Amino acid sequence: MTRIPANLQYLTIYNPTLRPTRPVAPDDEDAEEQAHILFYTSKERAVSRDRMLRQVGLAKALISFSDMFNPDEPCNNIHSQTKRLIMVSPEPDFWIHAGIETARTPKPSVDKGKSKVKDKNGAAEPPVVYDYEDYSVHDIALQVDIMRGYEKFKLRHGSFTSILSTLGQEALEVQLERFFTVWAWSWNLEDGAEFGEHLGPPLHAKHSILSQSIDDFASKLPEEVVAIAVSPPYTIPSSKYTSLGFSSALPNFLQFLVPPPEVLPSPQPLIPLDDGTVKGTKPLPPTPDDDGKSFLGMNMDMPKWGWPGYLTFGKAGASKKPPDSILAVTPMNEDKGRPQLVLDTPGLERTVSDFEVDRSALEDAMAEERLPLPAEKPEEDEETSSVSTELVPEQTPTPAPVEFLATTAHLSTIDDPHNTKRRKLFYMIRDQVLVALLWLDDSVDAQELTPATAHSFAEDTLSLALEIGTTLTQDSRSTETLPSATNTLQQKDRYALSSSNLTLRSPEFQSRSGHLYNARELLQQNDPPISEVYSRGQSPQHWHVARREELQRGLSVASEEVYMEVFRKETSLTDVDNALASVIRKSGLFP
Repeated sequence: MTRIPANLQYLTIYNPTLRPTRPVAPDDEDAEEQAHILFYTSKERAVSRDRMLRQVGLAKALISFSDMFNPDEPCNNIHSQTKRLIMVSPEPDFWIHAGIETARTPKPSVDKGKSKVKDKNGAAEPPVVYDYEDYSVHDIALQVDIMRGYEKFKLRHGSFTSILSTLGQEALEVQLERFFTVWAWSWNLEDGAEFGEHLGPPLHAKHSILSQSIDDFASKLPEEVVAIAVSPPYTIPSSKYTSLGFSSALPNFLQFLVPPPEVLPSPQPLIPLDDGTVKGTKPLPPTPDDDGKSFLGMNMDMPKWGWPGYLTFGKAGASKKPPDSILAVTPMNEDKGRPQLVLDTPGLERTVSDFEVDRSALEDAMAEERLPLPAEKPEEDEETSSVSTELVPEQTPTPAPVEFLATTAHLSTIDDPHNTKRRKLFYMIRDQVLVALLWLDDSVDAQELTPATAHSFAEDTLSLALEIGTTLTQDSRSTETLPSATNTLQQKDRYALSSSNLTLRSPEFQSRSGHLYNARELLQQNDPPISEVYSRGQSPQHWHVARREELQRGLSVASEEVYMEVFRKETSLTDVDNALASVIRKSGLFP
């Protein structure tokens, strides 16, 4: 039987505090409930209003019921045998609700009673019974995917609250329809991003050196300008950028602006032929021994090709052989200083200089046509005027102009995450490295800013991009080593550290382990608060570790998370804890 993967049943966005914007008929009891729904899409093309209101009403009831027991943590997921209900509140009073059907596998069942299902011949068919896989999707992964979609919408259009307060409810509904309809049905529930990508864009292994370079560059910028650099797939943030707590959608958006590297076509292989030449190389010019029967290395012996009468374009049956040479230029030698023009007619041999031009008649004709007169060539010695041996100096290519490109993005700060403002963003791309400058000055209108405003930082920006590109190139060359038997047979420990919506991962980190998803769900609980989770599988007996730390950064508290998988055999809990502490110490992310 074919397995049916997990799929999205419906997706809706609603706000229970909204009221109808148009007059409501007295007998329309559901008008107020329908006014709460800003966006709705379903797997079924046609859905009745009653069914849509029941689905949204169920989510409201579950949230309201759980709020009675724990107001600080509202209900965010509901499990049943066949479905999974996910509720996410990205902003106050706004909810994104998704109904998902888990993966299932049909299996034949034995029906002891009479079946009502009949085939074309009228015979009863046994009903199909499904085995549902509750582990096919993870709640925390689904919630992160929804938040990533929301952050992408927020970066392009602004937050729900900002659009509702400035443009109104109808404008918000239109923008939600255009974005989330496409996003919902391109959402891959099972084969989506792996665990490391859920944590945020990756940092480079030399992030401390690169961050120091961009901090030195940022120190020369005005106070209202924030610097960040990206080189797919890595992000190089400045300290000021990290402290402002921007969304992880911004680095992903900047990486999208970097064009992919050009792939040069592979050279054609050289194939030796039977005649001694090599396919793929330029043919040699004809030699005097060819007696005019070769052209660009090809044998021009016509009778061998089976063409009677050679190329006969005249009357049929013409077989007159053309002369061997119609027009030729004799090579230069020491005795004769100018080339000779040789015609096929005997006795008519004249040099090039023998053809004279009446210059006065030429000047009169060009004056009538209003054409510029050619400059008169100065007289030169006959022995030296034949060929000019002066070399033309090579022209050096002009460097590309140093200039900024401009775009805009809707951004919010960590102090006011639900209030977005349209910010001007200047960026420069060199050698697959993009350096961006975010203008945060609210006193200047974003439309008044031009690339000329940032021209004073152009040279420093270009130098930073070249420096980052050189560092990344040298690091990629230094890490290219031959695989050893130990690296091939024994798996290395894998880790991922999350800080300020950015991650530092080991090169071999690729994990979809359910242990890590469950550990992250436990770390996000506040009652009771959990700081460490250690788990061990049965077959194979691998360790899965997660740790969470709260750090004071300025006026805000940042949450740092560490995830690690240990695959070494006969490893004790003490060894795992020491390995985790070593990874945290070497990362340089945590103080």
